[in-house]
Amino acid sequence: MSRLSTLLPSASEVGSIPVAAELLDRRDTVLLTHDKGLQAHWTRALGKPNLTATAQIVDFSHWMPVRPSILWVDMSIPGFSTWQAEPWPVALKNESVRIVAASSNPNDAQAMAALDAGCAAYVHAYSDAGTLKQVRDVVHAGQVWIGRSLMQRLLHGVSQLANAHAVQHHDWSEGLTPREVEVAKLAAGGASNQAIASQCHISERTVKAHLSAAFSTLNIADRLQLALRVHGIH
Repeated sequence: MSRLSTLLPSASEVGSIPVAAELLDRRDTVLLTHDKGLQAHWTRALGKPNLTATAQIVDFSHWMPVRPSILWVDMSIPGFSTWQAEPWPVALKNESVRIVAASSNPNDAQAMAALDAGCAAYVHAYSDAGTLKQVRDVVHAGQVWIGRSLMQRLLHGVSQLANAHAVQHHDWSEGLTPREVEVAKLAAGGASNQAIASQCHISERTVKAHLSAAFSTLNIADRLQLALRVHGIH
């Protein structure tokens, strides 16, 4: 195990540290887990980490990365309680560090708590390698990964909010083709790619193409932004 002191300073020395743009492509990978099996799984998916801390939270509480890093946190590690407990308030304010909350028993309430606290991602700890790499790439790019279940919940919530206000907005679709509008409306309502493909009698690949085109035309990045745009919630 690498010594924490080779990478991490005292928590009292770390405040809100801005990240230089030229450093964003050099984020270290830091794994915080006591589970050797999970450590091996993450290493196979993400490559050899710059640091692995196989300790209790209490042993980690005086340290955090100073170089731009993605910190993968096993939420089952001994001593973990909430994101409001030490060392997380300081860590989550450190702009050089993006935290991925990894749970072996994920649920939407836990996801909301992690994301609300400032984590950059919430994911099943034992997700397949492809998903873990996607999470890493999204977080690396400065975006937030929230997972399919929570995304669907948020989309349904946006849809219900829009229905409650009963306001119609028609200008959002300017520049889109009729098929792109149809697919966008379904996606904004929480439908999966598979459900959209079935309803529109097209392939999932075509659904993705229509959504990509709609995102580009509307200058948005994801389904949640699409739902807000479609339903006129700004």
